[in-house]
Amino acid sequence: MHERYTNEMSRPIQTTGTRICTTCGVEKDITEFYLRGGKRSPKSRKSKCKKCEIIRLAASYDPSKSRNNDLKRLYGITLNDYNQMLTEQNDRCVICKTTEPGGKHGKFMVDHCHDTGKVRGLLCKRCNIALGEVGDNIQTLQSMVEYLATAKTSEVALLAPSIG
Repeated sequence: MHERYTNEMSRPIQTTGTRICTTCGVEKDITEFYLRGGKRSPKSRKSKCKKCEIIRLAASYDPSKSRNNDLKRLYGITLNDYNQMLTEQNDRCVICKTTEPGGKHGKFMVDHCHDTGKVRGLLCKRCNIALGEVGDNIQTLQSMVEYLATAKTSEVALLAPSIG
C-alpha cells in the first residue's frame, strides 16, 4: 500500500529522471521542466518543457494588455484613462511641458499621491524624480524656488559692472 502525502509530509522535489513533454513529445531530463508552484502542488513539475512553455508564453504576450493590467494594479486606471490624460495634457509633461518622456520605456509616468493613491497627472522622468526626491513636500519646493530666484539675482549682481 502506498503512503499518502499529507501537509505535514511534503513530497520531495523530483530532481532526477526524465519526462515527456506534452507539447513537443520529446523525452527530456526532469530539470528541463519548470516547477509548477502554487498551493496544491508546489513541488511538482509542469507538463510542458521549458522551451515549449517559453514559446507558448511568447505567442500569447500582448504588450498593451500587460500595460493595461499594470496600470490597473498600480494606479487603478486603464490604458484608455492613461491615453485620455495624455491627450488632455497635449502629449506633454503636466509640469515642464516637455514632449520627451525620458526613461527606459519612453512613456510618461503616472504621478500619484502616495498617501491617497489618487492619480494627479502624467510626468516626464525628470519631473517625476524631482517630486520623489523632495517627497512631494510643498515647503521644500517653495524653498528651492526661492533659493534659485535669490541665486539668480546674486549672479546678476556679481556679473554687473561696477558703476562709479
